[in-house]
Amino acid sequence: MKFNYKYCLAALAIIVAGYACSKKPSEGFLGNKFYYLSNPFVGIKGRVTTSVPIQADGSTNPLYVKLLQVRNRAGQVTDALTKEYEIPIYKGEVTPQDSTPQLLAAKLGTAMYKPFNINSIGGRLELTPATAMVDTGLYDFDIEVSNIRGSKTINSVAKVQITPAVPSQLIRQFANSSAPDQEVTFTTQANFTITLERRTGPNLIIIRFVDQNGATFNPRLGQVIPRVGTAQAPRYVFKQFAPYYPEVVNDTAFIYQYPEKTPTFPLYLLNNAYLSSYRIPAAANTLNQNINPEFAFRLYPTDGVTSVSGTWVITNRIGFAAKR
Repeated sequence: MKFNYKYCLAALAIIVAGYACSKKPSEGFLGNKFYYLSNPFVGIKGRVTTSVPIQADGSTNPLYVKLLQVRNRAGQVTDALTKEYEIPIYKGEVTPQDSTPQLLAAKLGTAMYKPFNINSIGGRLELTPATAMVDTGLYDFDIEVSNIRGSKTINSVAKVQITPAVPSQLIRQFANSSAPDQEVTFTTQANFTITLERRTGPNLIIIRFVDQNGATFNPRLGQVIPRVGTAQAPRYVFKQFAPYYPEVVNDTAFIYQYPEKTPTFPLYLLNNAYLSSYRIPAAANTLNQNINPEFAFRLYPTDGVTSVSGTWVITNRIGFAAKR
């Protein structure tokens, strides 16, 4: 029988093609260069801080990231950033309608949180208010990254730096003056400052207004009053940010009690701001004009506690006029 090379070669080609088709190609891609844009990743104790996802060298998504271990500045493995602490949380949006301790309590609660987390998909870094309970300093950490292609361990991928608590933030301080009986022309006054001082004591916010000599304007006698707004330009005073307990107005200050276990304070915005606006009438000062101070601030936890606490004294110093 005559051997047919033509048919043999055709059969061999079919076999090779079939083998090539049956061999499954590698799926996905897992890069070699992983890093964070924020390195070190810096967060203030007691505050929420987040990063963008890890830079993944074009790796196939979804990319999973797992925290393996954390080391302190001395290179020792530590659980300081990964053990859980009880912190106050929001269970719902707090609004001005939550105006009693009972209504507010329905919107706040507590839960167990780690100071440091890594989002399992994409690797975003997250610092939580539980950082109030850990030491400041520099930490580094190892991760595992994985996707459909496989997994890799990356040691010392980045550093986390915890900085000291900053329990208050002055957002705005501003004052102007205007002639009595008109609301058209105003003069900005530069010599106006505000201090926020925390003292050991009950949860109180004390708001004072003092003149260029340190003398205190008397709210009880009407030397400091709310500044009236309009429907088009509403204005607020701090009482509207602290409705939970009765306001106390005495010879030296406005005093507000605030609830226990609040993550921050104030808890909500009014007209997209935390702004409080007051007026010292012309009859109460030597400038002989209405003085219009306004301020905005927020309070945060201090070292070793996870909620706002203590007595806060907010002093508005009118450095350009004296009390009459």
